[in-house]
Amino acid sequence: MSPTESRGQAHGSGDPEAEQEVDLGRYWRMLAARWWLLAAGIVIGALIGYAFSLGSSQSFQATATLYLGQPYSASGGIAIQTLQTNPSTVKTIIHSPSVIDSVAAACKTSASTFSGGISSQAIAASTTTVKSTQSPLVSLTVKARLRKASACAATGLAKQVVASVSAYANQKIALDRRQVSADELAIDAIQKGLSSNATSSTDKLLLQIQYANRQSDLSGVSQLLLLATQVEAPRVLTAAAPSRVTARSRRNSVVVAALIGLILGAIGALMWDGVAGGATRRRSA
Repeated sequence: MSPTESRGQAHGSGDPEAEQEVDLGRYWRMLAARWWLLAAGIVIGALIGYAFSLGSSQSFQATATLYLGQPYSASGGIAIQTLQTNPSTVKTIIHSPSVIDSVAAACKTSASTFSGGISSQAIAASTTTVKSTQSPLVSLTVKARLRKASACAATGLAKQVVASVSAYANQKIALDRRQVSADELAIDAIQKGLSSNATSSTDKLLLQIQYANRQSDLSGVSQLLLLATQVEAPRVLTAAAPSRVTARSRRNSVVVAALIGLILGAIGALMWDGVAGGATRRRSA
């Protein structure tokens, strides 16, 4: 093999890693020569990201938790189905235009401020004893552009729901309270009769029977009243408090946009010689 052939083979079998290092070095030199493109990309990208973050509207949300209650029959032994147990009741009420307008007027704002951000979600029961169609706990959320409007609207809608589904429980509570008052008045009268010396022994015996009956009735009605107020009556379980909804962070927007600008600037720096050379050849032609 001649020296010329040996040199040709040695040149053709060059080290790939060395060639890669040469290419990387050339790229770094190209980036260093056009450093101003990288800097411009970073600055322009950061400015665009900042302007974009300023243009994005912030919003707030407030969530109230409702207890719809579980109605029972008059005797308190059988669960019954009413508006409180219908899973569509809350959604129907809070999306009613008349209800939204009423709440907006009470909050001294326009309905358009929050009408598009109203939602509700049934809170699943932790046991299997509750039917899937019954949702005593419901979260009600309102998103709005203003902090006070979100909390006020969520609270107002929650109160509207409670007022709309409370008729059955309120009537039971009123009846039970009247019965408790009647029993207490009767018991007081009987006790006065038993303590009076003018009451005969026979009358006292009858009064004692009436006393026992009234006490039994008072005990039963008091339990029904407790059931109606604590279990059957709907109420707002947790009040609505506003919180900021951070859909887009200003800092993140600036950083991401600056990074994109840096990448575009690097691409421009690497392609600069080819683009500039092509433009020069076109002008010379």
